[in-house]
Formats: sequence, C-alpha cells, structure tokens
Amino acid sequence: MMPKLPFLKKHASTSLSTGSSTFNPVDRSEIFRASRRDFLKIGSLAAGGFVLGVNFQCSGPKGELITFAPNVFVSIGSDNIVTILAHRSEMGTGIRTSLPMIVADELGADWSKVKIMQAEGDEDKYGNQNTDGSFSVRMFYEPMKKAGATARHMLMQAAATEWGVAPSECDTEASHVVLKGSSKKIPFGDLVSQIQTMEIPKPESLVMKDFSSYKLVGTDVPIFDAKDIAMGKAKFGADVSLPNMLIAVVQRSPVVGAKVVSYKDENAWQFQELRKW
Repeated sequence: MMPKLPFLKKHASTSLSTGSSTFNPVDRSEIFRASRRDFLKIGSLAAGGFVLGVNFQCSGPKGELITFAPNVFVSIGSDNIVTILAHRSEMGTGIRTSLPMIVADELGADWSKVKIMQAEGDEDKYGNQNTDGSFSVRMFYEPMKKAGATARHMLMQAAATEWGVAPSECDTEASHVVLKGSSKKIPFGDLVSQIQTMEIPKPESLVMKDFSSYKLVGTDVPIFDAKDIAMGKAKFGADVSLPNMLIAVVQRSPVVGAKVVSYKDENAWQFQELRKW
C-alpha cells in the first residue's frame, strides 16, 4: 500500500537543507505542448493523443534557476487513457505511483484508466533520476499539480465551448468533464482533438483543486505494479543480462571501518573471466 503522504497540505511550502541553511524553493516549472522532436523521445506515449510536457524548475537559495528534470510527459489518448511518464527511479518507496497520483488527482482522472510508464535511465532527457532523501514528492508535488491543472483547464474549456457555457460551470471527475448541476458529461478522450489546437493556459490563470476534493493523495493506494513484483514478473537491475556482460564483486571487510593492509590475487587470476581495469 502507498503511504498516505500526511505532510502534504493545501498551502504547504517546501524547505530544503543546503548544508548550513534552508531555503524555500519557488516552483518555476513550465508546461509545454510536446513538439515533433519530443515525439521522437517518447515514442508510443504520443500515439493518437494530446501530450503535455513538464519542465521541472525551481529557484535556488540565491534565486538561481535549478532544473531537475528537462522533460516529463502526460498524455491523454482518444481511448480515454491517461498516460503519465514516471521520471524518478523506483527503489521500493512507491514513488513511481505517488507522483502520477498527484497528476491524476488534479486532473480528475479515473485511476483505473491511468497508465504509468517508467522512463528509461537517461539524465539528459529526464534530469536527476535519484530517489533518495524523501526528496521526490517534496520537490515535484507542485509541478505535478500544475501539469494536471493545465490539462484539466483545457478539457473544461473544450467542453464548455461545446455546451455553450462558462468553463467555471464545469468540473472533472472519473476521466470525464461534467457540467455542474446536471447529468451531462464528456469523456476526456472525446475532447482530445479540440485541445490539440488550444493555447496552453498561463500558470497564473490556473485554479487548483481544493485539497479536500482529492481522492488519491492522502489515501492508501496500492503500488500500481505490486502484483507483478509479488509474482516475480517485475524486472530489476539484477535481472538484466547483456552480451559479454561482466559482474563486479566487492570483497568487504567483516570489521566496520577496517582498511586494506595487503592482499594476494595470484589465485584469482586462474579464472579466464576475470578482468582488471
């Protein structure tokens, strides 16, 4: 099960330690429409859908711009499937599930219709992909919300135009845009062609959902691939086998803090597979 993330509050700010001091990073992430060049990076994620990119940035302790992940993508398909690219490494903490949860909640997506794709290890594309220090949710919570809110506003605008009402009269739930006070609703997938040509709304125009309306964040949500892990179907780093691959083994001291005084390797070199660098 996922942690409930109780530390997330509606107006919470993030404080990070920088050695002798702390600072409150200001989210300066940018949401953009995926370009043709981006499509070459993300392949099947872009097939037949509307794709938003997220450029994760914030201000540093001296006001400098810090880029954490150049591109992470969110796709809405005509089949009503929302696909979210998880850019952080999964180390058993559930981060591959919790970050997409934030996008899905703000978007108003049906979690059962959300597909999570793990980004390959490529820091040129995705920036720092470490998962450590309880850092991922703290730093990427606001940008992931912004991505979900951007797509939600565009979907509501498209539905409002079709219904001849103001976007404020619309909302999203279960991967549909709904007209408040009525039974009218339109699946996200039916609005893809309309939002393909729309302008990306400015960040200052976005109205975030009230935290109390979230259905995923703050609740126990199973890790999306927990069954594959339990059944032995998930692929781990130790499962990778490449042609001519060698395995390094570290000989560790049985005593903590011990240092190497001397060693003999004559017997080891009888194995032809052994290599030295």
